[in-house]
Amino acid sequence: MLFQIKGVCFSYGSVPVLENVTFNVQSGEMLGIVGPNGSGKSTLLRCLARVLKPRVGTIFLDRKNLADLRGREVGRCLGYVPPPGTGQAFPCTVLETILQGRRPHLTWGVGERDLVVASRALDYLGLTDLGDRQLGELSSGQRQKVFIARALAQEPVVFLLDEPTATLDVRYQLEVLALMQELARSHQRLVVVVLHDLNLAARYSDHLILLHEGRIFAAGAPEAVLSPENIRTVYGVEAVVAKNRWGLQITPVAPLNGPANGDILEGKEMAGKTLAVQA
Repeated sequence: MLFQIKGVCFSYGSVPVLENVTFNVQSGEMLGIVGPNGSGKSTLLRCLARVLKPRVGTIFLDRKNLADLRGREVGRCLGYVPPPGTGQAFPCTVLETILQGRRPHLTWGVGERDLVVASRALDYLGLTDLGDRQLGELSSGQRQKVFIARALAQEPVVFLLDEPTATLDVRYQLEVLALMQELARSHQRLVVVVLHDLNLAARYSDHLILLHEGRIFAAGAPEAVLSPENIRTVYGVEAVVAKNRWGLQITPVAPLNGPANGDILEGKEMAGKTLAVQA
């Protein structure tokens, strides 16, 4: 399965957000999309999910134009998880929410197969004990896991996740991204995930796309994309990039031209200087 994005441009009114975005990603890979606020990450993901229609450009899924697919076919192909805080006030239980992911596969009603798939998704995300709870009773982190489970229940070939770990504690951040990585590599799914955390993006992604002002600034292996030079240019931050047994470790040090920038980078003692924290 090959996802091809060719020359995608998108604007909100007269404001351009994406300009000539072109890349390929195939099954068995986890692609991370990173970049500063306002760089077009979420907009790109929503174009891939067919939530938004590009002004220019074409998106192909296995040589089929995504714009030509019918709704049910899109639902079977694409599992989209919006960012936390989007549409989370449904008056239904956790299990009912996850079963919504089976809609593209339903004919007359929920069958035994659908319940098995939903139960498996509950188990994957550690939600089995919450199946009968109302969605509104859950914490924001728990609700986010429910929406990821709903996407799993769709059994799509492509997962599109927008900041899926933003409201999760550190344990579940690692568990969810490891699950996505496992789905990509062992189950030959295609996973595209927007992340702000550069360390998580570098650790779990096979390839990265770094967006800057609506364009692809760099693309490739994490160590090639997240270089100190690229981070400096795109984020306006000096950073130390090191490699350890888990992959890259990115340590932001100071904003460009920030106070005491040179002292921090050179490891000098800040003699006579006081850092004041005001309430």
